[in-house]
Amino acid sequence: MIPRRKFLNALLALGSAKALPAFATKLGLAPFLPSSPGIRSAPLKPVVLKSDTLSVTIDAADGLPYAYDFAGETLWGEDTGAPATAILCRLHPREYRTLPLKVTIVQQHKRTASIVFDLPWDAQPAARLSLSYSLDNATLDITLQDVVEHPGFELIEVSLPNLATVRAGEPAAWVAQGRNGGSFVRVASAKPYSFPDDAFFGRISTQLPIGLLGKGKLGCLMEVSAFMDGTETSIVETESSLRARIGTVQVHRVHGGRCYNMNNGGPAACGNADTPNLLVGQTPRCRLDFYSIASPDAPWFPAMKLLRARMPLSPTDYYNDKLLYLIAGKSKVDALPHTTFAQSRQLIQDLAHLTDHAPQVALISGWVYDGQDTGYPSDDVVNSSLGTYAELMQLMHDGPGMNANVTVNENFDDAYKSSPQFNLDFIAREPNGVPWKSLAWDGEDSYIVGMAKYVAGGWAKRRIAATLARYKLRDAMLIDALSWYAIRNDWDPQHPASGYKNLVEGKWVILDEFRRRGVHIASEQFRYPMLGKLALSVDGPESRPCPFGGEPVPLTSIVYRKSAIYGNTHSGLLRPKEDLFWNTRPGMWFEHKTDRRDITDFYYLVTLPYSKIHRLDVEAYASSGTQRTLKLESGAEVTMDTAGPAYRVVWNGATIATDLGTTCPVDDSRIAFYSRKGGRMSYPLPPGWNANTATARLLTTSDCKNHPLQIEAGQLVVDTPARTPVMVYAAAPDAKSGLEGYEL
Repeated sequence: MIPRRKFLNALLALGSAKALPAFATKLGLAPFLPSSPGIRSAPLKPVVLKSDTLSVTIDAADGLPYAYDFAGETLWGEDTGAPATAILCRLHPREYRTLPLKVTIVQQHKRTASIVFDLPWDAQPAARLSLSYSLDNATLDITLQDVVEHPGFELIEVSLPNLATVRAGEPAAWVAQGRNGGSFVRVASAKPYSFPDDAFFGRISTQLPIGLLGKGKLGCLMEVSAFMDGTETSIVETESSLRARIGTVQVHRVHGGRCYNMNNGGPAACGNADTPNLLVGQTPRCRLDFYSIASPDAPWFPAMKLLRARMPLSPTDYYNDKLLYLIAGKSKVDALPHTTFAQSRQLIQDLAHLTDHAPQVALISGWVYDGQDTGYPSDDVVNSSLGTYAELMQLMHDGPGMNANVTVNENFDDAYKSSPQFNLDFIAREPNGVPWKSLAWDGEDSYIVGMAKYVAGGWAKRRIAATLARYKLRDAMLIDALSWYAIRNDWDPQHPASGYKNLVEGKWVILDEFRRRGVHIASEQFRYPMLGKLALSVDGPESRPCPFGGEPVPLTSIVYRKSAIYGNTHSGLLRPKEDLFWNTRPGMWFEHKTDRRDITDFYYLVTLPYSKIHRLDVEAYASSGTQRTLKLESGAEVTMDTAGPAYRVVWNGATIATDLGTTCPVDDSRIAFYSRKGGRMSYPLPPGWNANTATARLLTTSDCKNHPLQIEAGQLVVDTPARTPVMVYAAAPDAKSGLEGYEL
């Protein structure tokens, strides 16, 4: 039998080199072609994994992917010839080294391969590990397995920054990434860029840990599904061309020799010879999905549909239609409270009138001890400047009469020495071993709770039981910071816990315990590890310019529509165009003196239309000039102009939001009309409505007044005053309060 390489060389001598790649691909020989300029040499000892749709060639010399063949096209793997590297720690005397990985054993079985690497420290055996490749149809899983650490040594991490590559010279080469909502660029017009380490999370991509690239009709999606692994997406400039690369850093232990931002306003805290290298406890893993590109305009879109299909569903639908907001209560440094319990009652009652009794979740903050960020982990003392315990309980009891769930905002991450329940035994430790003291958020230094030991010691469950018993909370509660630091390490030598351990054995347990007792927790910032556990975050990813010189694209918006509700980083600003297109609904802060028109702006321009579309799957994305369009299921659509204020939302065959105005059904018998600048507005007369019985009312904080309504050519027509809601009814509502039958 003629060896494949000799066969290809013979073909080269006989025919056109230009035609050879396509011919070789059909024969399954593309990985063995002679090297193209700027691409490393083909492997002398290839390991080939094949499914019905995908062929993966791994170079046995370095254990890294060389090429991927899918649907008649080839995508390059590692393209420089550089080996993977690992960080190794010698414990005594403490020293860290970055070492190249050298293959010692190659094991292959059908669609799996295990590449074993031995790591020596000088001439002494130090560690062994294997990269495991597993092929399933068009998906390749890459995991770090079988780590063996010889006495006196510990493996920290393995760096695989270049698992797939495209070059500027390849047809329509592109790259996309998931930070800040998502962005996309053509490699030929890109600028070189590599993401710097995050001040708090290093290489971890906290919101959407993906990288994508492709060329021609072939795309590749990388999802880094291990919570503490790094996500690498970069464009580098070489002598021959720009190249886009995706890869990962697979973390076995948290590096105890690095310096870490402790969020205390001071210098980073650095590890020493006694700092534990924290064992993560989760198998490092990424997956590569290969797919065919249908539309060259949005080559990333099929990947988002793949990713969306495997995302966990939200743990509850409770928050979907709620007007959720935080009420500023008291800060310790303020002489007077922002909002008392009596003023909160007035605020909630005003909003009930102005929204025609829309369901509310009112989260009172600063309600314990001396105000916001004081007293924790205790919450048994109500801040007297807001009112009494009895007044708070009466407000919570009366909430359903206003179709409102009056609940509270707490914090489990921070603890204060002034609290009667403060205990150093559950306080996390910095890398240098001292108790972790963070910022003085409101006049008193906070200490960070080590979540795994807080749960293991029984403190968390006792606190949950006591809080729910004392305040009779139901359905909803906000725990500040719980999701912001989804990954938070504890370097306590007696109870070491990686961020993953603190998440799974700490924060997830707390969320599950609340849910078991009928309370669904909301929190502060949206994080990937909280999917399926946390239904709502009041903040979230903000769309920002593409760091590669391309454009923002709605990756996060497409993937998470049925998984979570989240806000943005501008939660104090009214931004209906951005919120509706990027599928964000922030948790706003209000107080008793807040202009009620600012609140109706938020409810009618954002919350109400958002409730109709936010869970609808995106079926297509279009970009033309400055126009961006999301086509949703059931014929819905969201369009915005990136260069101006214009936007439009279509739902159920009609426009429900456009240019700071809303004409949106609330339910089958009510349609809300609202305009920030006022003017004539119309909406199609719904099927089943009788034009002779339809009525309109102007909603104010004190009463409801009849308002003129016209029926013209099958349209409900209302002259809407600026920033004043008008509710149109299929029939005149009952003269009573309208609250009968409402349930939270």
